This record gives sequence, structure tokens and C-alpha cells, in this order.
Amino acid sequence: MPPPDRAALAVFVQDFTDATGLCVTSKPFCFGDSPELADELAALVRSGRKRATATTIVEFEHEGERLPTIGQHSVVYDGGGQPVCVIRIDHLSVGPLNEVLDPAFAWDEGEGDRTYEDWLAQHSAYWRRVLPNLGAEFNLNRSVVLERFSVVWPQRGEAQVLAAREDAYVRPVWIEDRDWLADTMRQRWDGLVVSRGEVLEPGRLPALVAVDRGGLRLGAMTFRPRPGSSGGVDTEVVTVDALESGRGVGSLLLDAAAALARRAGWQRLWLVTTNDNTAALRFYQRAGWDLVAFHRNALVRSRVLKPSIPLMGFHSIPIRHELELELPLP
Repeated sequence: MPPPDRAALAVFVQDFTDATGLCVTSKPFCFGDSPELADELAALVRSGRKRATATTIVEFEHEGERLPTIGQHSVVYDGGGQPVCVIRIDHLSVGPLNEVLDPAFAWDEGEGDRTYEDWLAQHSAYWRRVLPNLGAEFNLNRSVVLERFSVVWPQRGEAQVLAAREDAYVRPVWIEDRDWLADTMRQRWDGLVVSRGEVLEPGRLPALVAVDRGGLRLGAMTFRPRPGSSGGVDTEVVTVDALESGRGVGSLLLDAAAALARRAGWQRLWLVTTNDNTAALRFYQRAGWDLVAFHRNALVRSRVLKPSIPLMGFHSIPIRHELELELPLP
């Protein structure tokens, strides 16, 4: 990789300090191991899509660098050595890859199709290529540093709005929303959801948040993108939560999910509800979702995985079956 352009870097850092009153606290760096990859990832950072990065402890040790710290400011440069932006580290997770990685982090990395599975395949290939040159081998127990960051200069633009009305809008969840999201999922779902025989932790999934024009959070949607059968992305909407009823928050979140699906080119967007949830069935079908599958007695298995699921549901209806709905996508 070429070194940064020192003259351009000096001007860039001085402009950053003059504009913000802050200082760069670590050496400049670029993402990737080739000029082409550095250009691609720098563009993803500037666009706001890439908000995270992963590095093995071995790579830090090889470069003789200390581990990053929260609040650290760094200059990102591109494959030509030109400074692109200043980022600030907002959150760190350190530990074995198979313990600290989750679908939310893979989504925040912003690379490929943003699924957990694609992230793991691409990064595993990268580390299998790079680590042997550092005298190490890659495995899923390898200690890594997962960093979440934000672009602080040039300043982050307006929030990416996926759906809006006069008094509220929906945007992607930021790192500063994560604790709130985890608390909300614990309160509403005991922190776990069982769907089609799989236990999911919605607080560790990609998510959207509905906020009013003053920034008050009104609700959230979590989702789980996966590689689809024909090469696209198959995404399940896992939870939809409006914190106040009657304000149209659920509809706004569904509109945002549809907008994201079309913008990202997903091949499928679907969800599961239970047979007792007649209000949800009305709500989803009125919003254009189609009932595509009936999974008889699916809750027998679900209760093995999550015993707290009650036997009786809304309107004293026994909870027994899963109903699968899908939103037709162009």
C-alpha cells in the first residue's frame, strides 16, 4: 500500500483542527490490502454505509501498534494516499471472533451484501490470505477488535431517511441507539425471539428506528438479512415495535423496510407471526403483505427453545401455529 501524501495530510489535519477544535490522536490509515480495495472502502465510509471495521490482534502486534481506544480520532486515506475523512471510534468489542461477531456488526461494516454469512466468508478469506504472512493462522477463535466508528469531519450529513411523514421519520440505528434497542428488546421480547425454529437475539440484529422531529424514539424494527437461494438477499423482519399505539409508527416502519429492500435489491422480505395475532394479520395484509405459508404446531418446538412463550394468546386463542407473510418486491 502507498503511504499517505504527507503534504495533503498536513493540510487536511490542520483544516480539521481549525474547523472542529479537535486533534487527530492516531496515525493515518487506509482500509484493505490493495489500492483498489482502499478506494472502495473509503468511499463506503464517506457515504455513511460503512460504520465498522474488524482487525485481528495479530495485525496490531505485527505493526507494533496499541489497540484503539474509544474517542480516538484517525484520518482515513484512499488508495492514492489522499486523505478522505476523520473518523472517531465510538465502540469496541474485543475477543474471539465467534463470540463478539453478530449480524448487527456485519451490517454496520457495510461491505458486500451486508449479511452475516457474506461478512464471515469474505473476512475469513482475507485473513487466510494475510495472516500467514504474519506468522499466524486464521480460525474462528482468533482474537479480534471490532470497531464501530462515525465520520466526524467532513461532518456527517443528514440522517439517511427511509420513510417520513410530517411529524416523524425512520432512519438506520446508530451505535448510540444500541443500548436503548437492547433494553427495548428485553422489555418487549425477553431479549429473544423464536422464528421458524431458530432463536434470534433482536438486540444484536440490524435495525431501523422511528423518531419524531425532536429526536424522540418512537419505535424500532429489527431484521435479519441472509444470502438467498438464487444469489440475492432474503431478509426476515424479526420484530416491529411501536412504543405508542395509534400514531402510525408501525406503518412507517414497514414503509421504511420496503424502501430499504427495494433500495438494496433484496430478493425477498418476509416475517412470521402467530395464529392468535389477528390484529397483526390485519395490519400486515392491509399494508400489502401476502400470506404465503402456514406452519402447523410450530410453537411446540418454539417453546422448547423459549419456554416463556405462553400457551394462550390474544383473545384467549391458543398459540399453536406460525403464519408466514411476504411483501411482494419488484
